[in-house]
Amino acid sequence: MSVHEVATGPTMTPMSDAPAPAAARRRPVTLYILVGLMVVKSILIMFVLGGAFTLNDGPIGELLRMPGVGAVIRETPGAAGALILVAAVLLVSALMLLAGKRTGWLLAMVITGVSVAIDIIAFVAGSGSELWMFLNVVTVFYLNQRDIRELVGVTLEPVVAVPPPVVS
Repeated sequence: MSVHEVATGPTMTPMSDAPAPAAARRRPVTLYILVGLMVVKSILIMFVLGGAFTLNDGPIGELLRMPGVGAVIRETPGAAGALILVAAVLLVSALMLLAGKRTGWLLAMVITGVSVAIDIIAFVAGSGSELWMFLNVVTVFYLNQRDIRELVGVTLEPVVAVPPPVVS
């Protein structure tokens, strides 16, 4: 068949009846902010550990407003391992949040909640870090954003409007 001949049948094979791919759900900007905060917190923990082991914790402690934290880490058995575990869990939960996993949200909320509780106790004792407490409060704020909660499936079902009781 040449270009100038008239086609007698279909010129293309028919399209399949496969459904169109579902539109990909856009990830909210708040997710990237939250993951960035968690990665920054994990890196800061590693810097504090590095400063504690190099015996040069002065600049890092001053930056985080936690003077003497390196000495406390060196003198407390298991503190370094616990901080490495916290940093690792923060990174894992950040990756799981990027994947939209509910477990990532739960891990991040537990770690941040415990951190806030420790921050409050340290603040009352007079040795707390305002910067670290600020990072933890902002992390809790972003973890509780509606779009983050919807992404990982931890939103509450809407409450059905119940009429107020009639007072007679």
